[in-house]
Amino acid sequence: MSNRILRRMAAAGCAVLALAVADVAAQSRSPAPEKPAPRTAGGRPDLSGIWNKPLHLDMAAGIEPLPFTPAGLAAFNNVVNQIDPTSKCVFPGVPRVDLETHPFQIVQLPDKVIFLYEYMHNFRIIPTDGRPHAKDQDSALMGHSVGRWDGDTLVIDSTGFTDRTWLDPHGNVHSDAMHLVERFRRVNEKTLAFEVTVDDPKFYTKAWTVGWTMPLAPADWEIDEYACTDFNKDLEEGHLRPGPLDGSGRDGTANAVPPKRRQ
Repeated sequence: MSNRILRRMAAAGCAVLALAVADVAAQSRSPAPEKPAPRTAGGRPDLSGIWNKPLHLDMAAGIEPLPFTPAGLAAFNNVVNQIDPTSKCVFPGVPRVDLETHPFQIVQLPDKVIFLYEYMHNFRIIPTDGRPHAKDQDSALMGHSVGRWDGDTLVIDSTGFTDRTWLDPHGNVHSDAMHLVERFRRVNEKTLAFEVTVDDPKFYTKAWTVGWTMPLAPADWEIDEYACTDFNKDLEEGHLRPGPLDGSGRDGTANAVPPKRRQ
């Protein structure tokens, strides 16, 4: 074999090796970092956009058992005898409205932040102008909220709830004494971090906190129409059954009984 042929074979081998190295490097290369969160003209992080909320059937799954008071434990176990309020088209309340799958839109203004929820067409108008809670409040399903900025985090403080809603489809409960603190922070262009602290002295011996993230929805998404009562045969014909929507049971303890497996 001539030296010329050997040189050509060596060159071809080097080319193949170079392509292989380049392919490995491309596969191991980290994805491009997300763009930073956009900011308003006033310098605040801009939370505006449509966000795709993940479904959390049991918002407290990672920290159970919850620190129930005797009254709270009794209420938690009694949910097997009750129909989920949302099945009767009762507004979900807070924080349940933050953990159902339907998307929601945030509209951020200099003195307020507006939440537009597809789920049951709920909305919340959160003033951020420094006002305190009103002294005289009628209890409400969604509570009464005021907001403030803590650095880059929107903090929403809510009181004045009824006891007619559940915290989630699992049947975690609250009383009319609940004080809720939500924190929203846009960590980058496409990610919204959410954290909520439940402080309810009637039902829990201490406050507890959970959180998750929400992705930005695709640019062509819009908030759609949502109807709860139209053609709701289960509601109109009395087909609703008591118990949590996730199928869990209760045995008197602070831990729910897992749903039965389908045969």
